[in-house]
Amino acid sequence: MKTRKKWLRKTTAICTAALLGTAAIPSTAFAADSYASIEKDAWAKKVTEMASSYATSIEESQSLMSGMQSDMILKFEDSGRSLLGFVAPFDVSWLDNVTLSNDISFTEGKEGILMKVLLNDNKICTLEYYLDPDSQDIYMRIPELSDKYFKTNLEEAADQQAANIENDLEELTPDDSDADIPTDNFASAYSDSLSLTVSMMSDLSAAAPEASVVETLLDKYGSMLFDNVTEGESSQETLTAGDISQDCTVYEGQISAEDAVKTATAILEEAKSDSDIENILDTWTEKLSSNEDLHESFTKAVEDGLDFLKDADTGDSDDSHLNTRIWVDETGRIAGRKIEFQEGDKITPVLNWQMTRDGSDFGYLLSIETDDSGTLSLSGSGQIDGGKLNGTYKISQDDTAAAVIEVKDYDTESAKEGYLNGNYTITFPADSSEDTDSSLSMLENFALVLDLNSAKDSGSVALSVESAGSTLGSFTVTSGAGESVEIPDLTALGDVYDVTNEDDMSAYAATLDLTTLMDNLSNAGVPDEVITYVLSGGSNSDAEDVTDENASEAESDAESAEAGAA
Repeated sequence: MKTRKKWLRKTTAICTAALLGTAAIPSTAFAADSYASIEKDAWAKKVTEMASSYATSIEESQSLMSGMQSDMILKFEDSGRSLLGFVAPFDVSWLDNVTLSNDISFTEGKEGILMKVLLNDNKICTLEYYLDPDSQDIYMRIPELSDKYFKTNLEEAADQQAANIENDLEELTPDDSDADIPTDNFASAYSDSLSLTVSMMSDLSAAAPEASVVETLLDKYGSMLFDNVTEGESSQETLTAGDISQDCTVYEGQISAEDAVKTATAILEEAKSDSDIENILDTWTEKLSSNEDLHESFTKAVEDGLDFLKDADTGDSDDSHLNTRIWVDETGRIAGRKIEFQEGDKITPVLNWQMTRDGSDFGYLLSIETDDSGTLSLSGSGQIDGGKLNGTYKISQDDTAAAVIEVKDYDTESAKEGYLNGNYTITFPADSSEDTDSSLSMLENFALVLDLNSAKDSGSVALSVESAGSTLGSFTVTSGAGESVEIPDLTALGDVYDVTNEDDMSAYAATLDLTTLMDNLSNAGVPDEVITYVLSGGSNSDAEDVTDENASEAESDAESAEAGAA
């Protein structure tokens, strides 16, 4: 009974994820009069939007593969520097910004990255990074320190990581000599996935399936999720979220363990002989450096799944099932969804989603039941006008508000195309209850501001921290088209030092010259004492020596003065 219940709860989680997907973007259900038909129509509409966004993404990504540029910028404002000064072991008045600038290319089956570290807009150092997925070797160089390259092998590193995991697990289960430790294929799986990723990025249009194929697969297997739903009764009901109410038709369905097994079996049987899936996996197999046949492995996994389903216990299926309800408004839009798990007479809420509308005004509720944290909910209201959403949401745990999110100018139209644009201000309300976590109460004086901007070939994400109306600092990530990174002949780099070889690294250390790095730090405005502090690993010994020397000199001067006075 326990095993069956656990299995059914897993099935519930899978079904919940699938059903929630149809509500992530409110969908219109065409003429339909049953739960299953409404869900299928809503899913088909969403799949069309997803496929369109996918096609645009592939087209734009392919144009960026030959050259991408991104910046990660950490900037400190006056208020932030003042606050940082209380905890920093040295003066920080000179600190304005730190930038990591990246140029990235995927060309001829290899990856090249040029990373530049800037301080106060002055270049400090550069890291050259080149990956050869065939050999799994990564070559790196920091020209400001040495003109020599050092390298590491990812497959060997993965092997070492697998061995470390295995040793740790053996120490945890010393008396269980038969323990199954799944690390045998860790390195090869990691190697294959890396090779596939780099190969796909080098020629994304050839490796990625066409949008029409993706749409066909999503529509086919998504609609199959509703083939074995037991239809319930329909009724009329007023749905209210926030202050907005709508008259809706309610449709009900039930999914038992037996229904779930039928659905999963049908999906796996169809997938086993699906030519579209086979073509995709065969394409990826051709781009792997190993001899593994992905379609063969996929077929084996499907057959194992079917064998498992044959033995699944659904004897008490009538006692335990998933209840699902949807509210459809007068326009045919799904305005609400509720999912519950029922075992006998006991009903356990799982998910409740509502988005009611009245003209441009909307009300919103999303609540999820968890075993550990109780009820987590997101509720709010606002307006959608001209495709722009403005509203205020509250995140709560049970009845306690944890955060408030104010949304400004979220572009609902560009979101359908995969471009996120909008501004979010997150604040943390005061809580006078005695059970308030002191670490959370500290956040009451702060606000987080998230600004998203994206368009074709470019985008930015900016997160800033505010206190009492003043900005302390911000972290911004920007990306877009850039220059191609020139990847050298990796077989003709001269002396290359292996980071796993002690003698190699000693020899590499002998080639290091800190002169350029020190000059760059000084040019960026870093005080000499700060450079000394950082290079000494955070030690204050030099400063203490200077202090002791000054104290001794002062004491000696004082004694001489006293002697002269006598």
